Amino acid sequence: MESSADKLRGLRITSLDEDDDDTVIPHQPLPGPAAAAADYEDDDEDEEEEAEVTLGVLKKPKRPGLLLRHLFPSKAGGIPAWLDPVNLPSGKSSCCGFCGEPMQFVLQIYAPIEDNAAAFHRTLFVFMCPSMACLLRDQHEQWNHRHGNPCRSIKVFRCQLPRTNAFYSTEPPKHDCSDKPLCPGAPVCHWCGTWKGDKICSSCKKTRYCSEKHQALHWRTGHKNDCLQHGKPDAMTQSWMDQFEADADNKRWASFQERVSRAPNQVLRYCREPNAKPLWALSSGCPSNADIPSCSSCKGPLCYEFQIMPQLLYYFGVGNQPDSLDWATIAVYTCEGSCDQNVSYKEEFAWVQLYPTTTTKR
Repeated sequence: MESSADKLRGLRITSLDEDDDDTVIPHQPLPGPAAAAADYEDDDEDEEEEAEVTLGVLKKPKRPGLLLRHLFPSKAGGIPAWLDPVNLPSGKSSCCGFCGEPMQFVLQIYAPIEDNAAAFHRTLFVFMCPSMACLLRDQHEQWNHRHGNPCRSIKVFRCQLPRTNAFYSTEPPKHDCSDKPLCPGAPVCHWCGTWKGDKICSSCKKTRYCSEKHQALHWRTGHKNDCLQHGKPDAMTQSWMDQFEADADNKRWASFQERVSRAPNQVLRYCREPNAKPLWALSSGCPSNADIPSCSSCKGPLCYEFQIMPQLLYYFGVGNQPDSLDWATIAVYTCEGSCDQNVSYKEEFAWVQLYPTTTTKR
């Protein structure tokens, strides 16, 4: 997924019917909420009325500045526009639970809740390990650790702020290039631009990193020469760098394809209504109610909020190699009450549905 960061850098998630010339109004779940009125579930077994779904598509913004954090963007790829720019997830929270490597940013959704003062600003961030081997292990954990705290290769963080906060004006952005955040953010990793840069190069004392892996990658791709201009690296740094190295399903699938074909460029489906549910690609691999845990902060119930479609893999430039990242869909569940427990970034829950061929061929 490293090459995908360049492909996706600067792409914005908008609702299907949104015009880029329209003003982006904050406090809407996806800019200009255009509901896919024709997009309803028609399974015979489910007769209840289905909530309208907002379909998210990728567009290149006319101005790169539209993706800055104080304009509250929904975006995919590149680096996250952290809502709380100071108290970022760090340590194990930012790493894959299997390989221990820093996870890569997938997308973020600006989804405030109108009747919740603590969630006047609210953004959901999705991160993922690019290793398919880790995703397969994640799949195993997801089924076998129902009531525990499983390791994950995909993580979702929710950040929310009241209208009056230390980072942003109480007034909506004007979108005239005069908007500014109230304070700077925390220093981030020079290599990925995503996670907090807690580690500092011991040679130049200037460049920051989130992990040893990213420090080593930057060292090999040119920082070594930059450091030599500022002085010789100490023996410990040089030594460390030198050794661091590298059938029901068919029916459901047909229904899934038919639904998606109505808007084939959709990368996301959003609906936070009480009767909302994901559009599953397969009958197998769907969670039961017991498979969805309680909120890790308040212990209240989680509710479905959005799903990430496999079309996003195309924009990531993912190929068909045996070890390429792949999924049928990723459903994200968040705290029903969007609790505020004085933690800047609360971890929510993602359920990954894989294709049977993906699981069997590995």
